[in-house]
This record gives sequence, C-alpha cells and structure tokens, in this order.
Amino acid sequence: MRSSFITTFAASALTFCLATNDAHADDDKRPKQDYGHPAPKTDAGDVLAWPARVVLFPLWLISEGLLRQPIGAGARAIERNNVVDTLEDFFTFGPHDNVTLYPSALFDFGLLPSVGANLAWTELGSKKNTLRAHVGFWGPDWVVLSGTDTYDRTPKEHLHFSASVTRRRDIPFYGIGPRSAQNARVRYAAQTFEIAPGYTHDFWRSSNITTSAGFRGLDYFDGTCCGDNSLRDEIRNGTRVAPQGYDDPYYGGFQRIAISIDSRRPRPAPGTGVRIEAHEETMFDLARTGGGTPSSWIRWGGSAGVAVDLTGTQRVLALSIDAELAEAMQGKMPFTELVALGGDTLMPGYIRNRLLGQSALVATMQYTWPIWVFLDGVATVSAGNVYGERFANFTVDKSRLNAGIGVRSNGDRASGFEILVGGGTDPLDEGFKVSSFRFLVGSHHGF
Repeated sequence: MRSSFITTFAASALTFCLATNDAHADDDKRPKQDYGHPAPKTDAGDVLAWPARVVLFPLWLISEGLLRQPIGAGARAIERNNVVDTLEDFFTFGPHDNVTLYPSALFDFGLLPSVGANLAWTELGSKKNTLRAHVGFWGPDWVVLSGTDTYDRTPKEHLHFSASVTRRRDIPFYGIGPRSAQNARVRYAAQTFEIAPGYTHDFWRSSNITTSAGFRGLDYFDGTCCGDNSLRDEIRNGTRVAPQGYDDPYYGGFQRIAISIDSRRPRPAPGTGVRIEAHEETMFDLARTGGGTPSSWIRWGGSAGVAVDLTGTQRVLALSIDAELAEAMQGKMPFTELVALGGDTLMPGYIRNRLLGQSALVATMQYTWPIWVFLDGVATVSAGNVYGERFANFTVDKSRLNAGIGVRSNGDRASGFEILVGGGTDPLDEGFKVSSFRFLVGSHHGF
C-alpha cells in the first residue's frame, strides 16, 4: 500500500514539475528577432495569381488525383514487377528481335472507338530500312490502314514511302466559320486514300526539311453514328445547306514541303530553344479535269515558338503562335480541305473538325514535365479561332479559349500513348462559356 502511494505521488509530482517547466519555458521564450527585413506583404502579383489558381484548380485536381498519383503508383508497380521487360519479350520476335507487334485501342469521346494493332519491323531487307504499320477498325464502316517504310540513306537523309486508307462514318460537322454552334453537329461518312513517296533531310540540331508528292482521293457514302443526324439526310430534308464539294468525290495529285528550324537538341538535352516552321501543300483535282471545271487549291502556314526548360530536366514552358490558310487557286475547294482545328491538330481540347475555316490563328502556351521514364505530363492553354479567307473578319472578340491536361508517351509518336482531358469555349463576344468537352485515352498512330 505504502509502495503504491509513493509511486502515485512521485508520478504526480513529476507531471506537475514538467508542466510548470513548460509554462516557464513559454514565459522565458526569446522574443522574435527583427533582422531588418521588411514584413511580408501581399502584392499585385499575389492578387492576380488567385484567379488563375481558381480557374486552374480543376485541372490541377484532375492532374494530381486522376493522373499523377495513379500513374505514379502504377509506374512503381510496373518497375517492381519488371512488366516492361516481360511485355517487350512477349510482343517482340524475329531473328534479331527486330519485329514488334502489339495491340492498340483508342477511345475519343464523341467519336467511335477503335481497336487494332501496330507493327514495327526494323532491318527489313536492309539494316537501314524500317517498316511501321497500323490497322484499326470498329466494324466495316470504321477501318484505318496505314504504313510507312523508311530507308535511312545516311544518318541525316531519309527516303520514305507512305500509304493509308481510311473509311469512317463518324466524322463530325458543325458548320464553317468562327461561330459554328456546338449543338449544330451532324455526321458524314467518307473514305479516303493517300499514297506518297517522300524525302527528309535533317540538319542543324533538330531542324529538318521534308518534301513529298503523291495521290489523294475522297469519296462519300451513307452513314452516321452516336445518335446524330447525318449531313446527307439534313441536306435532303432542306434543313441544312450542303457545304462546298459535299457528295462530289475528288482524286488528284499533290505535293507538299515543310521546313523547320529548331535550335533544341534531342532529349535528354534540356528543352530550351526556338523553333520556326513553314509548310505548303498544293492539290490538283484530276477527277474533274475530264468532264468538269478543273479545280486546284493550296494550303499553307507556319508557326514560331520559344521554349524554356525551367530546371534543365525537361520541365518545359513553351509559347507559340500558328497561322494556317487554305484557298482555291482554280475552281472550287471542297470543305474537307479547309483548315481544321481540334483533334490531333491545334486546339486539341476540341473534338476533331470542331472548327473549319479558310484560315486560322492560334496562340498556345504549353507546359510539359516528366512523370515517368516513358511518360510526360502535358498542360495546354490556347486562344484562337478560324476565320475567312486570309484572316478576313478577324477580331480578338471572336477568339475561343481551349485547355487540356493529360499524359503522353515521350518516345516515337508512331507508337505513342496518350490520355487527355480538355474543353473549349464559345467565342469571347458570345459569353466565353465552356461548350465543348473532350476525353481521349489510347494509342495514337501518326507516322
């Protein structure tokens, strides 16, 4: 009993002493010293930053909660279990492990999905020759076949031969001009082919010049999807005027040339640099020269941009401005050859063909950062629109805002992977409200 009492008393005394000591320590704490630095104040920059933080918060939340954290966890699991090596061994074969064949799939919200396969065959017939091919389909009215064979004549000179056939019934059409409405969407079905040999010469750093010439054709067929009316039916019913060249197939020859001056070095060098690009394509419709009015048209444009690698580790902030133009040289130019914004082109937060016009002007700010050894995060904000011939009727208040965030593979685009969440607005003078949404996940396959 006595022992228990002494133990209890000692514990109580120790607790009291510690509490008293803490109280005295708080009383004796040295006052905060003033070293002469001015007290922190909220400046105009802090105030102006808050609207941007509020606007970008949903994008940050998507990037952090739906992209970076899950992908980071998945990447760590992949590395721990050697998934990359296992898959590479499974999909690679050939006498020198020089053939890769693997499945692909693409889901682009607002369009039909597709499944297929990609093929890469190096040293085909020669150590300098590489074949890349893709097949994708979603039923008999959604088929894509494409391939490019490249022969490296020298380390800087490349001969290539490309061919593609596409048949789709889900192509959206919203109208032509800067004020096409989101709720005006209809669909049309078309099949195209293109075949072209070409030549690319790499020179200073990442600069190159590419030229090609070949044949391209387009024809229409009945079809629609996704619950939308077909363009053909609305024209027949008199509820819509046919766009220029609709239901009038064309087949002809074309030539194109593109030159890019790019001061950036290939990865893993820092991504700081300047890029200037110009391109031109001329098309001659041979299908009409036999019994109708000959037609030919030209599409050309260019871009200028600057990129700054903020840390020297591929955290790159880039600013660019792009101008695109299209016009008839003789006869009439079909609407399918107009400048298009959305999809895999400029302003990717819009769906494919969301905006069509004779010219376009777009300013873009993009930030990319590494997420994993094979993946980069991408955040893009752009402003612009399509306009009339040679930017006719251009005004700033017709501009639309477009934004997107996602991840993409940082290797060869011919076998790349991408996840994108984006959206776009109506023109500024129509309220600037968000009217378009895009979600994409899968394998893109541009050769």
